[in-house]
Amino acid sequence: MTVNDADVVVVGLGAMGSMALWRLAQKGVDVIGIEQFDIAHSLGSSGGQTRLFRTACFEHPGLGAIARQAQELWRELEQESGKEILTLTGGVMIGPASSELIEGTRAAAQTSGTTVTDLSHGDLAERFPAHINVDPSYVGLWDPEAGVVRPELGITAAIQSAESFGARVLTQTRVAKIEETGNGVEITTDEETLRARAVIVAAGPWLSHLTKTPPIEPMRVIMTWFNPWAQPFSTDAFPVFIRHIDEKRTFWGHGQIDGLPVKIGAPDDPSNLSATNPDTIDRTVHESDLRVVRDTVSRYVKGIDPNPALSSVCMITLSPDWQFVLGPAEPGSPIILAGGCSGHAFKHAPAIGDYLAAAAIGQEPPFDGEFVNPLRLLSPAV
Repeated sequence: MTVNDADVVVVGLGAMGSMALWRLAQKGVDVIGIEQFDIAHSLGSSGGQTRLFRTACFEHPGLGAIARQAQELWRELEQESGKEILTLTGGVMIGPASSELIEGTRAAAQTSGTTVTDLSHGDLAERFPAHINVDPSYVGLWDPEAGVVRPELGITAAIQSAESFGARVLTQTRVAKIEETGNGVEITTDEETLRARAVIVAAGPWLSHLTKTPPIEPMRVIMTWFNPWAQPFSTDAFPVFIRHIDEKRTFWGHGQIDGLPVKIGAPDDPSNLSATNPDTIDRTVHESDLRVVRDTVSRYVKGIDPNPALSSVCMITLSPDWQFVLGPAEPGSPIILAGGCSGHAFKHAPAIGDYLAAAAIGQEPPFDGEFVNPLRLLSPAV
């Protein structure tokens, strides 16, 4: 009889994988985590000092329950690590009353139990004077439970906690192949072959390199930070925001925190979002990469130098419906997929990790995951 090296192996220790490792180890599962780079690296989708946090998530009504659980688990991880990972600053959504951003946020607030406050155009001008050229027809929603989460700190804390519960972690270890066997799965690295009952493949942009996945696509994006001209732009003065530009585009950001400049993300414009291969991605930020975000800041934000003070290349992985891809690759498969971040996964990461852990060991899922099931994206058999 073949002896397994672990009950579960987690491949990729970014946002989703690190949290799955933590939740499995905390449950007493014998688990190994494998990372091809170092912990909390900047080469995938999980770097960049901060990510937005919201419980009223307009992107899908099912996300509210996940965000609510994630907030509780972030606090649990903070207790274990002694580090502040999530800071609630409050946040404002700005757009037409009938827009997906406003209507979706309002609906999500109801399902997540978040109390949001309506803001008129005049309220926006008075409370957030840095936002300029706001269309007179636009309104706002204030979400007191919005804020920022620190990705590198969160990943490091999850890995350290997982190790304290007995997880084994392999870094600088590349996985070459993953195969199902009659009794589970084999994970072949450049050094050895590991056997387990199940594997969680949280390889981000490299997911499709290792598994047969639904149609998800790695995209190259640029992250940018800006210095204020004069007065400080704290999160009190310039809190978390998402702002409607048109029916297809928003931009987002937050004020200064942890000594960093102001973070503003460009609209989902072709010059800011392009398909890529994670192994050959261009990691140089070019002048052409910055044009859209510079123009956006110049037009819509007052008091900030529109020339980015810092910039870096990141990746997100898009699914066709912009929702996550979480669960078995096929019914009953021991290969659990964890991907399709679609640019809004990190805030949910601890809850996603808990969901993946449950899937790997056959426990009841902590939330209804039908809308993130990989099978929804597979074409029906002809």
